Amino acid sequence: MKPAILSGFTGRLFLWFWLSLTLLLVANFFLGRYLEQHDELHQPNKHELAALNKHQRSLQRYENRPSERLLKGRNRHGMAFYDPVTRAPLERDRMHWRLAELADKDALYTLALGRGLVAIGPFLVNTKDRQLLAVWIMPPRPVPIWRQVLRDSPHWRLIASMTLVLLLSVILARWLSRPIRQLSDAARLFGDGHLATRVDAGSGELGQLGNDFNLMAEKLQASIATQQRLLADVSHELRSPLTRLKLAAGLLADQGSNTYIERIEKECETLEHLVDQVLTLSRLEGSVYREQDQYIDMAVQVQQAMDDWRFQTDGKQLIYQGPTQLMTNIKPQLLQRVLDNLLSNACRYAGTINVRLEGQPGQWQLSISDNGPGVSDERLEHLFEPFYRGDPARGHQGNIGLGLAIAQAAAEAQKAKLSVARADTGGLCFTLSYPG
Repeated sequence: MKPAILSGFTGRLFLWFWLSLTLLLVANFFLGRYLEQHDELHQPNKHELAALNKHQRSLQRYENRPSERLLKGRNRHGMAFYDPVTRAPLERDRMHWRLAELADKDALYTLALGRGLVAIGPFLVNTKDRQLLAVWIMPPRPVPIWRQVLRDSPHWRLIASMTLVLLLSVILARWLSRPIRQLSDAARLFGDGHLATRVDAGSGELGQLGNDFNLMAEKLQASIATQQRLLADVSHELRSPLTRLKLAAGLLADQGSNTYIERIEKECETLEHLVDQVLTLSRLEGSVYREQDQYIDMAVQVQQAMDDWRFQTDGKQLIYQGPTQLMTNIKPQLLQRVLDNLLSNACRYAGTINVRLEGQPGQWQLSISDNGPGVSDERLEHLFEPFYRGDPARGHQGNIGLGLAIAQAAAEAQKAKLSVARADTGGLCFTLSYPG
């Protein structure tokens, strides 16, 4: 069983910070040791000794020449000269400040100077008039570029350390945020109507959050299911007496014994329509409605809906502006619900309705405006609320206040956005846009 500090979010953050800092310090320590180990004095290897012996044989020609010729010559063969007794330098221009370390030694050593240069010494050079103590900078040998950069440019070591910390931080962030991302995806799916969505709850604080999410999802799913069953039962129970009431009204009409038969039949139809609208809105808001996208001509569907309302209404002018064809992926039944409710609302209050379609597949906009009486600005934001009937100046005209709420729910069910504003013609302008 893991200790609590290892499974909690705070414990993970602390352990990862501690691990990153430890790895950074260890990496810098060993990198520094590796890069600086060649700066120390070492015993020469056999290849360096062979090169020195070859160089010393080439210097034997100075045994019959004065030392000044070697000291003052243009080519000193890459050597720095010192007094054999005092170990003081014999020339003013010093080739490297660390060569004096070799000159002070009593045995032969090598010293790395950087960029592939290695000095070896001290050793004696015999000339005609005296002996000279020499340190020789050997010809450069190839050194990897990365080692030159890290050794000779200290700021690159800082950059390497920062890169290591950045890499570890990215890994830490992804590791710590993974359960949060999973929870976010699950919440988005649950909001889209996938009520069976659950997360794999782990341990620690985030695991407890996952368990709480699963518990909340179960309660909400049960509550929505109960609400849907209640609506279905109420609908069933209401439809039966409504049917009997309409039948009784019809029988009374045949007998001609009551002057309120037409009124009773009209109210029964209104009540039945209300039940259907409430059930439709409940299915849409509860994401129970399911429909697959279809690749169809949206322009044709819009114009067909306008033709239907031209047939149903007399004296209404419906004007279409837009392309003759717009192939796109939509949910046609949901779009039809939006069109029917918006056109019904416009035809109820206005004489001229302008329908404008524009855009391209995957990004289109449909606007329906009318020249009706409109509503005040403070009432606009309430038009999509269930059972809200707007400005009394527009009249009820049999409106139960659910059409616009259903239109908005149908728009949201297909990932579109429905908004309303005042139209230039004086009425209202409803805009359906995708993507929202």
